[in-house]
Amino acid sequence: MFGSGWRRGAFVGLAAAGAALVIGAGAGLTLASGALRPHAAPNPPVSNQAASNQAASNQAASNQAGQQRAGARVVAQRSGAAPTVTPPPASEQAVRRTAAPPSAVPWGSVGPGWVLDTYSAGTRARPAPTTLCLVSPGGAKYPLLTWPVSATPTPTLEAWAGNKTEALFQLYSANGLSDGYGELNLVTQAMTRVAFASSATTPVGYTLPAGEQVLGVTQSGPDATFARYSQAGALVKTLVTEAHGLGASYSPDGMSLAVTAEGGLLLVSNATGASTSLPVPGAGAKDLCQPVRWWNPTTILANCGRLWLVPDTGAAPSALTPVRDTGQARYDLGDIDAWQLPSGLYLQSLGACGTLELNRQAANGSVSPVNVPGMTDSPVVVTAAGPRLLIEQHGCDGSGGQLAWYDPATGAEDWIFTTGAGASAVAYDSPENGSIL
Repeated sequence: MFGSGWRRGAFVGLAAAGAALVIGAGAGLTLASGALRPHAAPNPPVSNQAASNQAASNQAASNQAGQQRAGARVVAQRSGAAPTVTPPPASEQAVRRTAAPPSAVPWGSVGPGWVLDTYSAGTRARPAPTTLCLVSPGGAKYPLLTWPVSATPTPTLEAWAGNKTEALFQLYSANGLSDGYGELNLVTQAMTRVAFASSATTPVGYTLPAGEQVLGVTQSGPDATFARYSQAGALVKTLVTEAHGLGASYSPDGMSLAVTAEGGLLLVSNATGASTSLPVPGAGAKDLCQPVRWWNPTTILANCGRLWLVPDTGAAPSALTPVRDTGQARYDLGDIDAWQLPSGLYLQSLGACGTLELNRQAANGSVSPVNVPGMTDSPVVVTAAGPRLLIEQHGCDGSGGQLAWYDPATGAEDWIFTTGAGASAVAYDSPENGSIL
């Protein structure tokens, strides 16, 4: 879910109360199969999950502040070039239908455990077409469309809507720079431009639970303003402006938004924007706490130098992991996400030289590395289901994409893709298990 490097950082779920439309067209333009065509009205939205997940991408932090930045979704880094209403040439964003028509997809069966991902058999030296695939929990693959080889980078998958048939992509220009965002209808294959009044506003992803609006973030210096927008990019409701706003995560019901704050979190009402402080006593008063994702419907997993479970009621938080001694550790330079499976507590951790690691935490807080066969270069957890983790290899240069379900208790693997097109897998509707992409 990240593409090149960390695209999503902290898991950012999106709210939906009072929402009206999902990300859609700007300036009434639709890009379908590489052709620009007008349309009377944008495709109806539908929605859910945002990208998000959680983790930071840059480096193994050697101090608490470094861990916080690395675990955060630094929205300023996602701004890139301002979205434009001028679509790229057909040769740049062209797609062609694959042998399996969208009608062959059992859309009614799509749900938790399904994955949307891009796949390519090519390499950097010998590029090949990139295919967008829908994959069932049992491993059945449904190719939806294919981008041919082009000098223009293939659009990067960012988020998958809860209505199952809409997905958000980052687009690129011929020179490889960011060229805004588009929403792809997975049934009609129409790509619709996303536009906002301000070039400083970036769409974060789809709203929860229904995906009827878009959560956008506007960065101004160190301050980040989170707001809900209509499909056309019109401002609907400003929710909160927070200094050093590194991340935000909606509750599964979309009623509340947890936002980065100093010494704890802010819990923001999606309806009114009213906020309540959720202090984390173990965090320094000036240290930033980042919402990773929601651990359950009433508890937020937060990174405040270590991982904490923060009740949304204001009750006392509890530490999930200890502070790691980065000067002494052979691995695990800071924990940025966690999953509780029947076989134990598993951690996504920062490793040396900007890598990521998968570790298991014992009852005494110590960790041991989990080695996933075939994924030795930054294995990243996309989501969890039952006793298994969905693992995607990111690679130190963002060139991974191998994808498999892995049971850490038995070592069993069910491979989905043994080669990839860069890290981009998005699991369907998993606001609690989330992903760090």
